Amino acid sequence: MEIKDVIDGVKEIKEEQSDPEVAHLLEDNLYEQVLNEIAFGKCSNSKKIAKEALKTKDIPFSRWYA
Repeated sequence: MEIKDVIDGVKEIKEEQSDPEVAHLLEDNLYEQVLNEIAFGKCSNSKKIAKEALKTKDIPFSRWYA
C-alpha cells in the first residue's frame, strides 16, 4: 500500500459524506486495509499511512449502521 492509495481512499470518503452509511462503510474498510498492510509489513511507511488514514475523522458525517 502506498500513501497515494490512502489519500485516494480519504478522498472517496469525503465525496460520499452526504451518505453517512456509505461513508462509514468506506472508512471502516480503509482502516481495515491499513491495519492489515501494517500488520503484515506490506507498507513502507506505516506511520505516515496511518496518519493519512486518520484524516477521515475530520470529515463530518454521522457514523452509524442501519
